[in-house]
Amino acid sequence: MVIIAIVVVVAVVLAGGIAFAARSSILPARRTARLKQRFGTEYDHTVETHGDTAAAEQDLAERLDHRKGIELRELTDEERRTHTDTWASVQQEFVDDPVRAVHDARGLVETIMRDAGYPDVPTVTADDDGFERLAKVLSVDHPTAVADFRRTHAAGHLAEADQEQTENLREALVAYRGLTDSLLGGLPPRKEPAPAGERAVESTTEEGQ
Repeated sequence: MVIIAIVVVVAVVLAGGIAFAARSSILPARRTARLKQRFGTEYDHTVETHGDTAAAEQDLAERLDHRKGIELRELTDEERRTHTDTWASVQQEFVDDPVRAVHDARGLVETIMRDAGYPDVPTVTADDDGFERLAKVLSVDHPTAVADFRRTHAAGHLAEADQEQTENLREALVAYRGLTDSLLGGLPPRKEPAPAGERAVESTTEEGQ
């Protein structure tokens, strides 16, 4: 009887250990799956930035906790119409003044984010740290748009460094388009501004018809 009792105790202990080990391996896997589903490519970017999966997942978990303390609101239909019309004007402005159009595109994005309730929206002169803080907050609700947001920031630096490069300015405007679209919940299809060379070709073609 004693031997049987010992065997039973050992079996119970082993079963408990196996269950604990299984649970310990399953929970992190589930957490990783949830974070990947929630953040998409932002998950990969964060892992690459930290160089460590555990640190990256802690970062993403903290973003979720921080987001819980921010009260965002839905834009009204009138606000969406106003911002959509403003974007149309920005695209038209690009034809005559690309530098000004990119500046106004960023101003529009900042306005939309403030209207929605995002805190501490960086201005055009914000440092990279301020930009990254906002990108992290934005990534919780708009993970796909964050890639455009970061590309916008990089393209903006290129445009500021060489304002004569129309293509850099166009890349910045296209990136702002992606972010604006996400923040407004979808913009009607609009033709993106063509590079200066293409506009010249189009103009010549029309004159020859």
